[in-house]
Amino acid sequence: MTKKVRDRGATAVEVALLMPILLVLVMGIVDFGLALRAQITITQAAREGVRVAALKQTGAATRAETAASGLDIGVAVDACPSGTGGDATVTVTHTFNFVTPVGGLAGLLGGGGFGSPISLDAKGVMPCEG
Repeated sequence: MTKKVRDRGATAVEVALLMPILLVLVMGIVDFGLALRAQITITQAAREGVRVAALKQTGAATRAETAASGLDIGVAVDACPSGTGGDATVTVTHTFNFVTPVGGLAGLLGGGGFGSPISLDAKGVMPCEG
């Protein structure tokens, strides 16, 4: 059987309509995965840093930076207060830049603007020892 003349090119039109949606979906999955990886990494870095700070040792910021190797992070350490009790706190921040052009859609979905980076942060709190 042969195709009718009016059916020719229908597949090309369907692909042209669906391809942008599929590309945005794939790019969104890539960026979401990278952002999630960065969030997990800085959460682990905050945990590592607060362990050191809770034991009243120096180098909590260095430990957090080492745990987050490969990421450009900022570390704020609130060490244990003198005396007994209290909590040590380590806050780690990272600015995530979108890898794919889908970052431009973040402004439409509540982001800071067209393709602007998003700020990720993690906080570790642990009771002070000794």
